[in-house]
Amino acid sequence: MKTQEEIESFVLDQEERSSDNLRPSLSQLPSRSESFSLPRPSSPSPNETISPFSRMIAQVISEAVVASFLQTSWKDSIQLAACGPTETLPMNPDLPADVFTACLTTPIEMSLRWVVMRNPLLTSNITMDMVLQLPGRSTERRTPLGELNWIFTAVTDTIAWCVLQDQPELFKRLFRQDLTVASMFRNYLLAERIMRSYQCTPMSTPILPETHDHPMWQAWDLAVDMCLFQLPALKAAEAGGSPYEYKASTFFSEQLTAFEVWLSEGAVNPKIPEQLPIVLQVLLSQVHRLRALILLSRFLDLGPWAVNAALSVGIFPYVLKLLQSPAAELKPVLVFIWARILAVDRSCQNDLLKDHGYAYFINILTPNNAMLSIPHVSEHRAMSAFILSVFCTNFKMGQQACLRGNVINACLAHVKDPDPLLRQWICLCLAQVWLNNSEAKSAAIAENGHEKLCALLNDNVPEVRASAMYALGTFLADPNKTEQIVNIEHNIAISALTAMSDGSPMVRKEFVVALSHIVDQAGPSKFLAAASQTIEEDQAQRSLFGEDRGKLMRGRQSEWRAALDGHFGSSSYDSVYAVIWKALLNLSVDPHPDVARSAATVVDHINLLLLSTPLIGEYASNLARESAQHTAQDPTAFGMDRSPSFYEDSRTALPNNPHVANMRRPAKLTRSVSFASTLRTIYNFGNPSHESQASPPPPPPAQPDANHQMNVAMTKQKQTQSTVDEHNLPLSSCFYDWSCEYFTEPQMRAAEADEPGSVVYTQRKWRRSRNEKILQESNATKGMAGTSRWDEQVNTMYNDTEATLLLMHQFEPHLVAADAYNCLVVWDWKTGTPLSVIDNHNPAHSRISDLKFINEEDEALLLTGSGKHMDLMNEYQYWHQARGLLFTGGDARIIKVWDVHQEMPIMDIPTQSLACVTSITSDQVNGNMIIAGFGDGSIGVYDRRISPDEAEGNRELVSGGFEGDIKIWDIRETQSLRTIEAHKHNEMTALTVHDHSSAIASAGDDQVIKVWNMEGNRLSTIRPTSGFLGQKTSSTRALVFHPNLMVMAASGNDGYITLYAAH
Repeated sequence: MKTQEEIESFVLDQEERSSDNLRPSLSQLPSRSESFSLPRPSSPSPNETISPFSRMIAQVISEAVVASFLQTSWKDSIQLAACGPTETLPMNPDLPADVFTACLTTPIEMSLRWVVMRNPLLTSNITMDMVLQLPGRSTERRTPLGELNWIFTAVTDTIAWCVLQDQPELFKRLFRQDLTVASMFRNYLLAERIMRSYQCTPMSTPILPETHDHPMWQAWDLAVDMCLFQLPALKAAEAGGSPYEYKASTFFSEQLTAFEVWLSEGAVNPKIPEQLPIVLQVLLSQVHRLRALILLSRFLDLGPWAVNAALSVGIFPYVLKLLQSPAAELKPVLVFIWARILAVDRSCQNDLLKDHGYAYFINILTPNNAMLSIPHVSEHRAMSAFILSVFCTNFKMGQQACLRGNVINACLAHVKDPDPLLRQWICLCLAQVWLNNSEAKSAAIAENGHEKLCALLNDNVPEVRASAMYALGTFLADPNKTEQIVNIEHNIAISALTAMSDGSPMVRKEFVVALSHIVDQAGPSKFLAAASQTIEEDQAQRSLFGEDRGKLMRGRQSEWRAALDGHFGSSSYDSVYAVIWKALLNLSVDPHPDVARSAATVVDHINLLLLSTPLIGEYASNLARESAQHTAQDPTAFGMDRSPSFYEDSRTALPNNPHVANMRRPAKLTRSVSFASTLRTIYNFGNPSHESQASPPPPPPAQPDANHQMNVAMTKQKQTQSTVDEHNLPLSSCFYDWSCEYFTEPQMRAAEADEPGSVVYTQRKWRRSRNEKILQESNATKGMAGTSRWDEQVNTMYNDTEATLLLMHQFEPHLVAADAYNCLVVWDWKTGTPLSVIDNHNPAHSRISDLKFINEEDEALLLTGSGKHMDLMNEYQYWHQARGLLFTGGDARIIKVWDVHQEMPIMDIPTQSLACVTSITSDQVNGNMIIAGFGDGSIGVYDRRISPDEAEGNRELVSGGFEGDIKIWDIRETQSLRTIEAHKHNEMTALTVHDHSSAIASAGDDQVIKVWNMEGNRLSTIRPTSGFLGQKTSSTRALVFHPNLMVMAASGNDGYITLYAAH
């Protein structure tokens, strides 16, 4: 400790110094003083020295900067003073000679002495000598002195934390980095409180906020009073009197209760509770440790802000030390706490390695141990797998430690566990263990780990399938391979082809990433040969050239392919690489833009390499010339259109003008699974993986110069080699980081939608009440549907383009109209105003063929189905809300049943018909009976509960055909119940049936809409009129009933949509 004289010697003016030996330069001071000191002036007014000392530090820093010599950080100097510049230290015979120093060195003794002096009621049976002889030791927390010291540490830590929350770095520096400094400043807080009672204001540098009146001091006073109240009895027992057992303070249990109340009532707002530092102190006690850990886990579950708050308070050393505890009851809560910490802060890998803390989680993950008796053991094993995966991420020593701990065997033992979270995280843990680690991959191969993960590609949970694909992708990422490893990787690639038909875009995206590793490591030659085969097949299917030119091209391609086979081996042709190449071509036109973009990057990489070869360059040049000739004849033949590999916003802001013609999406480049189309696109429009300009290109001249087109193509060919370098293979995946976010989300409390009083809960409650009211109103009116007229016009809206499909929401006043340009307009049919325009992002030469709402009772989603042909609507679907099933059919001989929750097909039902499916429906109760209409006029009924080959069954049905007849069936019978000649001598253009009434509506090409009931009686005949003087409109293209209300919408090819109601 520096004395007053030493300090003053540094601040005296240089002219007043009497000896050069006593005049060291301030920049030399670090070499003449200890490495650490806390100057505490001892003059009657110590603050008179603080300001000169601060000026001295500023001068030292200035001189050190000039001399480029600063061994000691003077900026971090700490100064303490007992009072202000105009104040005088207390002088009382009952106090120590230096009260300030007594507070800093013996805080418990000084605090007890001060309490006794201020409370006359205690002096009757408690003397100062008794206070100075308090039983126990400060290091034993079960004794009076030790407990008071423990409580004092908790109280002063809490006060410091509360007043320095907005200065976390200062709190860390003064109360966490150094034990001596932390103890000194905790004692300083007591000194401030006591000195204030004697009209002295302690000073410090750095400056601390005032703490003398903090509410936590009241808790400290209560703890002191409870201890002093028992002191006479304790002293009497020591003197040989009646035995007395010390009663421990209730301070910690009461603070834990306060923390629990805060978690239950006040944890909505991210405000850090003042009991958090006390919770950490309680972890030192075995009595309260489990309760404190449980409350701490509930706090960490609030989110990343809570984890950061706990880490800044100093939680990490406590929970790291507890990993050495063998207590079984602590394992579940410690696993949860560590999962929350590592989800936010992954920088503690070395700490887990140094003390073998990782072994704690390996023991939990290992099957057949004591954890089996703990509830939800699979969930805790999943968290352990997550912790070990983070421990191995980009940490070679962590991988080796897990390898020595048999983590691979422990993970593989749980591949069939019923908990999907555990199945997901054992895959991700394995991925991090063997990523770029040949030794770990060899260990996994020895246990058939790759085969077990391939089996998970058919798991019912999409996250598990994606995790398995991610793990297999990291397995393929090692460039150091033996022939055995290559063969295994080929088998993995073939097994992973099931992802091509997976309904989850996550799985397909990870499949593309996995394939990119094979493309990157196999070298271009393998896939150039595969692409050559694709060219030959494409040329055979497309007669782009004349017969002689085709023979010449096929002959030269065969020669080139033979040269490749001779150089790289005959297996290059028709091998696994050809299968992978075709899979990538198909994925490059995936409906999901992320999947398509990723696959397009890999495909373009190979294509650009292929274009640099002489033969394929000539082939592409011929395609470019052919393209130029077709463009001259038909400017739209190779026009720009949208590709699924390009992404744009699905919604467009609506202008004030209700007409929506100017809101159609801009044109886009076309990507095709056909290799010839892809090459043509590259040469005509540039790299197909990049978006074109928003505005379409101007039409070409009437007689384009083919030679000019050829020159442009050859110029682009010379630029392909430099373009290849722009692609980054292999692709990187963000699935692991996305999965880790699960452990940052609250898990213990109910979702916001289930919390009474929350916004989401209130909105859902209101929607439920509204829906019930609508259903009650519709039930009261549906009886009139079969007897009333339906010609009362409610509203008319102009859609600007022909609406080919209509759909009405059950509860919202929303009507969706789809046109032939794959654009969806959402209308408010009550007010007649458009709400939004949605671009469906259809591939080229396709159109929207069906519309369905999903989850209409809450926040609805819009489901669209599209067909491959512009003139024929040949893709249909039916959504079963109660079961979450989607039935799809089209120009194929199967009806596919999808489980939307699993995001995968669960059944293929053969249609036993050569015609395409033109409509699908199902019973609304359980979705077991499926009815499909076919293009040849036949109807098929299927029961999905029995085997697909025997899945034909019977129920009621209404059907209609182009010839104009409507048939009502009891399909248990072979004959229809009745036939309605709805549009005799005219073609029927639209038919719809009300879901909850007996109304049927049909429209013909004679511009007439007719409404019928199930008995075949005609209720209304509507001849729509619109426009100038009410002239007749064109044919009705779409009809739809409101699912509940007695309202019907009709649209014609003139763009008008008209609403009618029963009356």
